[in-house]
Amino acid sequence: MRKLILVMYSLASALGWAAAQAPDFTATDSGGKTHSLYADYVNQGKVVVLEIFFINCPPCVAHAPHVQSLYQQMKSQYGNRVEFLLLSDKSADTNPLVAQYRTSKSLTMPAVGSDGGSVTAVQPYKNGQFGTFLGTPTFVVIAPGTGQVHYDIRSNNAAGTMALIAQKIADLLPACRITVPQGDTLQKYRITLTPPNGGPSFSHQVTNGAYTLEDFPGLPAMPFYEAVPTKNDNPLNGVSTFDLVLINRQILGIEPFQHPWQFAAADANNSNTVSTIDIVEFRKLILGIYDTLPQVPSWVFSPSMDTLRPQQCAQFLAIKKGDVNGSTDSKNLLATNDRNTEPWPVFLEDQNIPAGQTRTLRLHTHKRGHWMGFQAALRYDARALQILNVRSDVLTGLDENTWRVSDGRLALSWIAPGNPVEVPDRAVFLEIEILALRDGSLAGGLIPEEMPLRAEVYSADGKAYPLEIRSDSRQVFEAVVAPNPATGYFTLRLEHNTPGQVPLQLIDVQGRVVFEKILTLESGINRCEIAPGHLAAGIYAVRAGGEVVGRLILERH
Repeated sequence: MRKLILVMYSLASALGWAAAQAPDFTATDSGGKTHSLYADYVNQGKVVVLEIFFINCPPCVAHAPHVQSLYQQMKSQYGNRVEFLLLSDKSADTNPLVAQYRTSKSLTMPAVGSDGGSVTAVQPYKNGQFGTFLGTPTFVVIAPGTGQVHYDIRSNNAAGTMALIAQKIADLLPACRITVPQGDTLQKYRITLTPPNGGPSFSHQVTNGAYTLEDFPGLPAMPFYEAVPTKNDNPLNGVSTFDLVLINRQILGIEPFQHPWQFAAADANNSNTVSTIDIVEFRKLILGIYDTLPQVPSWVFSPSMDTLRPQQCAQFLAIKKGDVNGSTDSKNLLATNDRNTEPWPVFLEDQNIPAGQTRTLRLHTHKRGHWMGFQAALRYDARALQILNVRSDVLTGLDENTWRVSDGRLALSWIAPGNPVEVPDRAVFLEIEILALRDGSLAGGLIPEEMPLRAEVYSADGKAYPLEIRSDSRQVFEAVVAPNPATGYFTLRLEHNTPGQVPLQLIDVQGRVVFEKILTLESGINRCEIAPGHLAAGIYAVRAGGEVVGRLILERH
């Protein structure tokens, strides 16, 4: 029979007790304040924790400091969204005696004696309606909105019981959060609540990703509120030329978007369409022509407005304008694409250039590939260099709309107009025409930018590769000067790894460039006859491609 009773108890718990609704009650505490379970708490979206106790109960006395500590913690965390009520189950425990007990144990939560209605209030929890009553203290947690009873929360010690109660409260009063498409929590935004009757709005700036109704002082008690989130900062967060590649492939039907939020992210002007105009607008943002998108916030939310009920959270998805591949950093750093790929080697053909002269700086890659796009920003001293033009014979469609010069910064953002463009091994894919305002090295004066426009190439394999840009000071592998000493002329034998033009310079012992000539070289071994003119006899350093490759002893007869 005992086994049958236990089975019946388990079935009843599973089927009904744990989900049953708390009976309503009204009680007056030892301080004379009246508490109505539903009117004052449940219907207001508040959690109620009942402790069934009596003043001479030894376990209740042992639990008292733990209950007080938990009460303070919960009030600090949730404010008036949670309340504790101590209810005596003994007729002898009148409100004056309960008040003495409360004071002696340094308790600050309301406590109710028998003359305040406590015995009647606890009766449903002792008669088996919600489960077997195992004695005092018994803790009951009542859910906001529904009044659902979570009966007899207990562990094998007081601290464990408090931890279980705290977890149950957290489950019933979750802090509201807004997520981004990757599933992460958006950390910083503003949320505005407006009562449905058209009353004044209440706003709160969220800084740690979560908010509760307690963050809105003076908010009137309402069954629901109209909730509107807003955010308009860090317009380049998660935005790169890779997003332009993906938008273009959506427009061309090559690779359609897979998620509805991508269409909202790709719509730069809120036209409810995705077109090449959006690519133009986002490119202006990437190149620095725009500081932010005109008349469009950097973040939008789906839906734009939702209903927030006191016992629930409004449901929003935060969408970053321009970020269609989900690379946004929800913590508000300037995110970029996945860089767990091998860098793509890119070299600058360095040259030394005297002030007032124009040279073409060439970028070439030592790796063959099919490019869907690339971006980079190069910083330079505008007092030393002036960039006149940027062009490419390889990257189809690279024109004046794909690059911008401003305040010592060259920004580039290029995408293939259709299918990926083949970039051959060792190809010169970019030429930058530069005017020197003072003597110096071309490549040495250009520094790749790391943030916010990191140098990347987007390959046909769908990956973003970081560009490893460096001066090609290793382009001359071997050089021989002969004859040496020389008289009227000499031959320079160079083994060179890439075709192209390389400056040859003779430097005197005082470090001055006294002779310069542009050599057109092929890959492999090159032999160039040099006639330095009427230079004085002496020792000269021979520099090719920015690197000293030998010494020349010049004699005159």
